[in-house]
Amino acid sequence: MALASEAPTLRTAKIIALFCSLAAALYAVAQVEPSPLVEVFFSAGALIAVILWLKRDARRTGVASVHDLGFFLWCAWPVMIPWYAWKTRGRSGWRLSLLLFSLIGSASISWLLVAWLVYAVQYGIWYSRAGA
Repeated sequence: MALASEAPTLRTAKIIALFCSLAAALYAVAQVEPSPLVEVFFSAGALIAVILWLKRDARRTGVASVHDLGFFLWCAWPVMIPWYAWKTRGRSGWRLSLLLFSLIGSASISWLLVAWLVYAVQYGIWYSRAGA
């Protein structure tokens, strides 16, 4: 029973995804490539938090009682997240699926958007200097 209380909540997964997004955005602004360990954290940190939350929620709802749900979710998360959301939330499960997929991809999306913004600003500065 102590394990269930130590599993992350959805709020924890949101905080991890926010931290990964902000750190990835800072790397994009600095135009510096992060170390390999940091890249692994950016790509897998939110995914692991979402998987741990799904394990906790599956234990609470009694859905998907397989022997090793964590490994199964790790291997098949793109398929399992929509299935789980539909199974537990019904027709409104698409909202949960969208939330979980956005948490998982938040670091990559924020890095990409900030990198494009930095490029656009640099191009605008270059263009204004060339035209003047």
